[in-house]
This record gives sequence, C-alpha cells and structure tokens, in this order.
Amino acid sequence: MVARYRGFAQVEYEYVRGRAYEPFEWATFEEPSPRRPLERPLSRSRVALVATAGAHLPEQPAFDLGKSGDSSYRELPSDAHELRFTHAGYDTRRPREDADVVFPLSLLRRLAAEGEIGEVAPRAFSFMGYIPETEPLLEQTGPEVAAKLLADAVDLVLLVPS
Repeated sequence: MVARYRGFAQVEYEYVRGRAYEPFEWATFEEPSPRRPLERPLSRSRVALVATAGAHLPEQPAFDLGKSGDSSYRELPSDAHELRFTHAGYDTRRPREDADVVFPLSLLRRLAAEGEIGEVAPRAFSFMGYIPETEPLLEQTGPEVAAKLLADAVDLVLLVPS
C-alpha cells in the first residue's frame, strides 16, 4: 500500500479507488476566506453544522452518484436522529453505525446540553461532496445555504468535510 494511504482502512482504500472518475480540473482560489472572530463566547454561541457527508432524511431524495456529481444540499432539522447517507467518495457503512463520524449533529446537541456551546442552530445542511463542476455550488446552492445560516442568526458553522 502507498504510504499516504496507511491511515485508510483497506476497505475504504479499495472503495475509493474502485469509484475513480475521469480526471477533472480542481477549482483553485487565490485568496483565503476572510477570518471573522466570534462576537460572543462559545458557551453563548449558536452553532450550525454544514457537512459534505451526503446525509439526508429517509424521506428526502438521495444524492446523485453519477459522474457529474451533485451540487444540491439537504436541509435537516437539528433534532433529526434517523439519517441516511448517499456519497460517491467514501464507504457509507461506517456512518450508518455512527453518524457522528461524518455528521456530528448528536455531538453538537450534547455540547449544547453540557453548556460548551450556547445552542445548536435549528437546521443543519449536508452536501454530497463530489462536485466536479463547482459553478452551481458557488453561484447557487452555496449562497442559498449561507443566506439560511444568516437567517438562523448563526454565530459559528462547524464545517465537516467527508
């Protein structure tokens, strides 16, 4: 096994390699995103979850696993407990056993209950993560989610890539 893959379990390595797609040009950005300090202590902050885990509710449509990817997102209530995972880039068997490995919503609820964070935002968002054509994400779905986070008066977003 190549050294850089030592951290992967063999099954994950084979799964990712087995789903290799045609090469595509990676999006690059010249400037980092601006930093913005928290305006209140973490223990009083409203925290939202945004992940690329491919999480969705059982009644929501699964993400498109096709070669063109899927720039859509799913909106999930923060009290959601029964989740499904559809993703082309990782083996979804592990999060079916413990969703927190890629979508730590129950962890955020626990942190709020313990007073580590002020509260969990009323909704979380999940993308699939495999989005080779980034224009729809950058021009439509990303701004939509950002507007919803602002409407929810979120202080902090936990961004979890999968």
